[in-house]
Amino acid sequence: MAGLSTVTENYFVFAGVNIPDHDALFATLSSQLRQKVTPHVATLQLRNCATIRSTVEHLVLQFMSRKDGNMSLEVMINLYAGLKENCVFMSLIVKQYRHKCSFVDIRVYSGYVKSLPLVFVFGVATAVCALHRSLPYHVSSKLCNEVFHSEPSITYLNQVIDKVLLTSKCPFHLDDRTFKLLTDIFLFYDFSVHGFIQHFKYCMIEHFFNSNSKVLCCPIADMPQNIKSLSEEQLEELRQLSSFRQYVDTLPKKEKAPLLLDNSHFKVVLQKLMVELYEYVQNFHTFLRCLHVLTSSLPKAPLGKHVCIAIVLRKDEIKFVLLTCYGTKIILQWLKEGKLVINKISQLGPMDLSTNSRCGPPDILGVVYIVLLIACLCFQLREVYSMAVASNVSEASQFKECFQLLGFQSREELLDKIEKVLSILQSAMKEKSGKCPLLKEVEQKLSEYHTKIAELGMKTAEQTLKSPTKIDIGENINRHQLKEKLLELSRKQRPLSAYEETRKSLLDYLAGSVFPQFLVPPVAVPFHEVLFFSNMARVKRHIVGTPRAAVHMALNNPCYYLQCDCCRLDKSSSVSSTLPDICIVYKLHLECGRLINMYDWLQAFLAIVSPSESGEEQREVPPQMQYPLIQPCYFTSTAFKLENK
Repeated sequence: MAGLSTVTENYFVFAGVNIPDHDALFATLSSQLRQKVTPHVATLQLRNCATIRSTVEHLVLQFMSRKDGNMSLEVMINLYAGLKENCVFMSLIVKQYRHKCSFVDIRVYSGYVKSLPLVFVFGVATAVCALHRSLPYHVSSKLCNEVFHSEPSITYLNQVIDKVLLTSKCPFHLDDRTFKLLTDIFLFYDFSVHGFIQHFKYCMIEHFFNSNSKVLCCPIADMPQNIKSLSEEQLEELRQLSSFRQYVDTLPKKEKAPLLLDNSHFKVVLQKLMVELYEYVQNFHTFLRCLHVLTSSLPKAPLGKHVCIAIVLRKDEIKFVLLTCYGTKIILQWLKEGKLVINKISQLGPMDLSTNSRCGPPDILGVVYIVLLIACLCFQLREVYSMAVASNVSEASQFKECFQLLGFQSREELLDKIEKVLSILQSAMKEKSGKCPLLKEVEQKLSEYHTKIAELGMKTAEQTLKSPTKIDIGENINRHQLKEKLLELSRKQRPLSAYEETRKSLLDYLAGSVFPQFLVPPVAVPFHEVLFFSNMARVKRHIVGTPRAAVHMALNNPCYYLQCDCCRLDKSSSVSSTLPDICIVYKLHLECGRLINMYDWLQAFLAIVSPSESGEEQREVPPQMQYPLIQPCYFTSTAFKLENK
C-alpha cells in the first residue's frame, strides 16, 4: 500500500491529428475546469516543457500569477498548504504530449503526491499505443490513467451548421456556391471549425459592407424599426433588386406605380414581404430537417454522400489517415452496419492490432483488411441545404429516387420516421408559439397517417393467413399459348394491401404537396438578397490564396504593393533602373523562353542598372552586381551549350 502513495492521477485527451483547433479545445477545457472543478489550473505548451527546470518555472509562474526569484516546487507546496481548506487538487494541462520529457516530469512529480496533489491532463494526437510504447514500466506503474476521445471535426461542423446557422437566431445565410466553397475548404484543406467560422464572418462583413439596404438583415423583432429608418437612397436600392423587379412584373399595372413612386406604400409592402421572407426561411429549415430524417438512411444515399479516403503506408508501419476524420470507432461501426462500400481491399493476413485502435480494423475472422477507398453512404443536413438552395429539390431526380426507395419501407421503419418528422414540426411550432397554420395543418395530416398505419399493423397481426388462390390457365394448351397466358397475367397489377395504399397516399402527399410548397429555392422569393449572400467570387479571392498570381504581380509591378513613385511604370512590360533588383531580374527572365543563358542575363541586368558609357560588355563585374543572379534557385542542369562572343 505504500507504493500507492506515489501514483499520479493522469488524464489523456486524444484530440486526433485531424483537429487543428487544439488551442480552442484546451482553452475550453481549462475554462470548464476553473468553473466547475478548481480555480487553480495551469496550461503548458510543448515548447515550455523542454527541460524540467523550464517546466517547473512555467508551472509555478501560472499558479502564483507573479514572478518570484525562487521558482521551485517548494514554493508550490507552500502555496498549496495555504489553500488546503478550499482546494482539493491542482490541475495541470499539457497540450502536446512528448514522452522524452513527460515521463521524467511524471517521475519527479510522483515524489510530491502527498504534499502537492497535481492532476495531469495530456493532449495526445495519435493513439493509446503511443502512450504505452513511450513510457517504460517503472514510469507507467506510477500512473492512474483515464482516456478521453474528442469528437471529430466534422461533428463540430455539423453542430455549428445545425444549431447555429440554420436557425431563426441567425438571419444571415449563404447561397449554395458560397456555402459549398466554405465546406470544401473545411473538408479538403484544414478541418478547422474556427477557420470555417472566420470565413463565415468574412462573408457577413462583405454582405453588410457592399450595401446599405442590408440593414434589414436583422432579428425580426427589429424589422419594423429598421424599415421606418430607411432613407430614400436605401429604398431606391431595394427597388433595384432583381427579385423585387420580378415580383413587380407579376403584379397588375395599377399596383406597380405606387410601389415604384410612393415610399410610404412601398414601406408597408416591404414590411409584409420581409415578414413572409422570414417565415419562408424558418419553414425552409424545418422541412429540410424533415427531408433529411426521411432520406438519410436510404441505401446508396441518392441526395449525397461523403467520400472517405484511407492511405496505407509501408507494410511494417500500417497506419490510416482518414481524410474526413470520422475516427476509427465510427468507421468500424459503419463497416459492421453495412454503411460503407469498400472499393478495394488488400489482405495482409492475420495480425494482432488490438493494442492500437488507430492502426486499422481489428482482427475479423483472422484477416485484417486494409481499406484503400471508402465511400460513406450517408449524408448530412448541410448537403441537403446546399442542394435545396441551388434549385428546386422536389424536381430533382435524386428526390424522386428517394421517394421510390421510401415506397419499399417497412411499417416499423416508416412509423419511426414519421415520429421524428412530427417531433421536428412540433418543436418548430413551439418555437413560433403555435402561430403557424401551415405547419399545424401538415402536423395534423401526418398524425392521421401515423395513427392509421399503426392501426393497420394491429389489424394485420390479428388476421389469419389466407390460402393462395388457383389460377385457371385452361387445358390442352401448347407452349406458345402458355407463354402468352403468363405474360398476360404478369401485366396485371397485384392489388395493394391496406398498408401499401396508405403508404402510397402518404408519400404522394409529401412529395406532391408538402415539399414542393416549402422547399422552394430562395431565388424565387422577393428580397432574398437581403438575407442571402451570393458574391462567392469576391470572397474566394480573399480567403483562398493564389500565391503564384500574387508573386507575379509583386515582381512584375511592385508599385501595386509598395505604392511608391520610383516603382511606377508607364507600361507593365517596361523596365526601369529604379525597380528592386529582384524585379528587374524577373522581368528580364520573362523576355526569354524556358531557359536563359546566365551571362546574357547578367549583361542585360548590368545594361539597366549600371550601363557603360561605351555600350560594350562589362567583363569585370563587382560582386554586389552579381548577387541578384547567383541564387541557387535560378540554376538547372541542361544539355544545351551556348557560346558567347
